[in-house]
Amino acid sequence: MPLRRHALALLLALATSTAASAAISVAPAAPLSADAQRLVDSVAEAIMQSDRGDALGAMIVFERVLADPALPQVPADARQDAWVAAGMTALKSGQNVDAERYLRTALAARADDPRAIYLLARLQVQQQQPRDAALNLARSLQLTDRFNSEIKSDLIGYLLHQLKDDPTTRRTLLQALFDRQWQDNGMEPARLWRSLATLQADAGEQDRLAATVARIDDPSQLIALRSDKRFDRVVDRGNARFDPVLSARRYTDALRVAALLRPEEGTLPVRMADTLLMTGDDAAVIAMTDSIAASVQAQDTTAPRTYEGADDLAWLLYSRARAQRRLGDMDAALATQAQALRFHDSDAPNTVQYLVLAGWQMSLQRPQQALDTLAVLPAELGYWEFGRQWLRLTVFRQLNDRAQGDAARDWLLGHPDEADLVLVDVLLEDNRMDDAAARLIAQLRSPEERGDALVLLQDYRTVPSLPGDAVRDQRWRQLKQRADVRAAVQAVGRIERIDLFGSDPTR
Repeated sequence: MPLRRHALALLLALATSTAASAAISVAPAAPLSADAQRLVDSVAEAIMQSDRGDALGAMIVFERVLADPALPQVPADARQDAWVAAGMTALKSGQNVDAERYLRTALAARADDPRAIYLLARLQVQQQQPRDAALNLARSLQLTDRFNSEIKSDLIGYLLHQLKDDPTTRRTLLQALFDRQWQDNGMEPARLWRSLATLQADAGEQDRLAATVARIDDPSQLIALRSDKRFDRVVDRGNARFDPVLSARRYTDALRVAALLRPEEGTLPVRMADTLLMTGDDAAVIAMTDSIAASVQAQDTTAPRTYEGADDLAWLLYSRARAQRRLGDMDAALATQAQALRFHDSDAPNTVQYLVLAGWQMSLQRPQQALDTLAVLPAELGYWEFGRQWLRLTVFRQLNDRAQGDAARDWLLGHPDEADLVLVDVLLEDNRMDDAAARLIAQLRSPEERGDALVLLQDYRTVPSLPGDAVRDQRWRQLKQRADVRAAVQAVGRIERIDLFGSDPTR
């Protein structure tokens, strides 16, 4: 994962661009030899060259300097800065072998240099070494908080997904983030703290558990905590602090204030719209997105739709479409969603928004429209391939094309790790109720999957199903009432009536 440009200041603390020697930490009482000063100046020049965007040119300078026989004359702190700077520059320019060599050299000289440890973690992400990356990221956090703003939720999510069979390493990483007061764009990452709380409960770390739960005030995560008996010691379900409806109101207010203080942070309105949808305040979502929708509608068709922050705009339009659908204006919802899929941070199609539109077309029993929408997507979808295959299963069933529908089903059943979010629905689609119950019970018995399964099983407010989902939704309700499922829930948690909408408003 590439470093952001401003990481240079965070990693090397270069305070000046006028005096080149000031870029290296040299004790003022120790005058340098001519050769040492020449090397120090060359390193500072290479750093500034890299900062101007010429990473490859900077690497040539670093190679020459760090191979110079006079390098031992440079003070140890300055040499350390040079190795770290060279490692970062090599990482930026995609020269991973050189990056590792420089960073390992820096760590051999100073094993607790948090800059080198952090950069090595980022390199190990690229090398697909998630365990080493997570441990080094945690170690850098234990040494300093200077990289907090560089650590993004998508990086943490990737590492946790890759380490799903390694709870110890996941707990180490999450605990380091928690201890460093890390936040996701200024907001508590409640989902991650709930994951940490779950790992602490399973590991018997009761002394840490209460502190972790104290920082969770997201309504969805409070529902998970309330429904899971592992947290009964620290969650008082009669206390307003743990009431998900009151939490949703608090969370909306906090997001509103945060959005006023940081209007440049586009994810905050997206989160607020999500919470308003959860509370059923669809009209408020429409009102907060009216000006955005009008602006998009007025745009020239040639206006750029790929830019930083475009994904946030797409998600806001998606929230507006959801509100329109729940208010009964499905035509408006489809039109809004068609606008949403046009915006993306990258030049590639906005996969998620295309899948949403195709899903609604499937739910409205318009299978050919859904296939036309899916046809725009590239051949390789990576993580989101499960979404395409799920839609192919349901769409081809609507078209009575059994062969292609079965092929999609077989892909999903053959890739349980990738398709875990839809496996129960795949079985419900085939009316395999016993198998669906077995899968759900297995999730409830799994320490890792239990929390999400319990969240789905709560009794929420609902809106009527769309025709393409009606039979499957009815089977879901039957599944929840089965004695074996109820017994599995009772063993580990509980189902409560919650005056909010869940992630699927028809269930």
